[in-house]
Amino acid sequence: MNVLKYRLPEYLQEHPFICLGVTFVVYLAVRVIYLVQYRLFFSPLAKFPGPKIAAATHYYEFYYNYWCRGKYIYEIEKMHAEYGSHFLTTNHDLHRKRRKPLEPYFSRSGILRLQPLLAETTEKLNNRLAAEKGTGKILRLDHLFFAMSGDVVGKLCWQDKEEYLDDLDFAPEWYNLVHSIIKSIYLFQGFPWLASALHRLPKFIVLWLLPQGKVFDDFDELTLKSVAIAKQAKIDDAKRSPHKRNYASLFHWIINSDMPQSELDDARLANEAQVIQSAGSTSTARTLTHIVYHVLANPPIRERLTQELRDVMAEWPEKVPTWIDLEAVPYLQACLKEGLRHSYSTMHPLPRVAPYSDIQYKEWTIPAGTAVGMSAYLMHTEPSVYPHPFTFAPERWLGDISPKMMRNFVPFARGSRNCLGQNLALAELSLAIAVLFRPGAPRLRLHETDHTDTDHVHDYVVPLPRLETKGVRATVE
Repeated sequence: MNVLKYRLPEYLQEHPFICLGVTFVVYLAVRVIYLVQYRLFFSPLAKFPGPKIAAATHYYEFYYNYWCRGKYIYEIEKMHAEYGSHFLTTNHDLHRKRRKPLEPYFSRSGILRLQPLLAETTEKLNNRLAAEKGTGKILRLDHLFFAMSGDVVGKLCWQDKEEYLDDLDFAPEWYNLVHSIIKSIYLFQGFPWLASALHRLPKFIVLWLLPQGKVFDDFDELTLKSVAIAKQAKIDDAKRSPHKRNYASLFHWIINSDMPQSELDDARLANEAQVIQSAGSTSTARTLTHIVYHVLANPPIRERLTQELRDVMAEWPEKVPTWIDLEAVPYLQACLKEGLRHSYSTMHPLPRVAPYSDIQYKEWTIPAGTAVGMSAYLMHTEPSVYPHPFTFAPERWLGDISPKMMRNFVPFARGSRNCLGQNLALAELSLAIAVLFRPGAPRLRLHETDHTDTDHVHDYVVPLPRLETKGVRATVE
């Protein structure tokens, strides 16, 4: 030790903390150089073509996603054009354990039992629009549909909930909160320690730094309260009331499922509900907004859709068509499929891993354990599969459909990590479109809105339009 001290410069001997800092910096530099050398020359993936900087560091992706605001997907698109298409989370077993008890609730039969919920919320949507008839009030349809989808998912998760559709302006604070979180995803992905640091700060400091977080704080308290109510219902069978609105609360379903007790922690269940509500609100509302814009902007599409809905919606609202009824309306389903092709739940490439065996793709061998990703955006805009891919053309889904179209159609992803709520989304979207464009519905007219207000420009995991948009706006004639 004395020999080491003797060999250190006198300045560092007198300042041991600086010495420690210099040592740490040297260690980091050596580690970075080693990792870059390994990734560029010795990794099994080093032979794959592409920009070397992308192979060297994930901060190349971070730069495009954070500083350029969700644009890395377009760099991947350029790489595919230059180099050809190449394959490029929560532990899988844990994910499967948490998901399995939820699958019956979101199954096709489970969603068919939720028809009263969908009918109730969609009728309220219709009534809010009817109340604005002839007033000239400019409505943000993206806020309106976000409120509707938030109410649907929220009432699934817990019983007592203030409904967003009751708000005069359709609860823009809920819309803004979720989108603020969405836009911060890449920052916390690039620097995961930030989330831990914020979590450790006292709540009043976080709310001082982020005043808009008050809504999320209230949201957190509501979900925790609802978890406690559901758990009490399980403890006291005599007081259990899971059918307050004639459809089961998701919390009651989870608490009474065979999910392991270790997964029934209050905070984890509350977080699960928050994720379900945020994701369910965002993806369904975005797709509905996109479809409604294109139907309103294309009179022939609107006229044909209205005519095809005449019979199935003839007795609305006294008789609400079932999801099965609406699936039998070809042009409605064509509009829905085309909307989902344009506006999908996730734009970001989703990783999949073959943990125990290599994957052979053409001349390339992908080692076991390597994350392989593909984006719905790239699959849904392939011109050889979907001619004129950026045109909204429901007719492409009528008649004989190419098997390639169905192969590339992945709005909800596929496999064990596909969207749990896809049946709910399909049923909700089908009924909402039918109600909005049935004969005699409140007639919407676009107001100072064009395709740039709904076309995807940013990949924040979910697709978003230009950030400066004023939203998809309309009046009710």
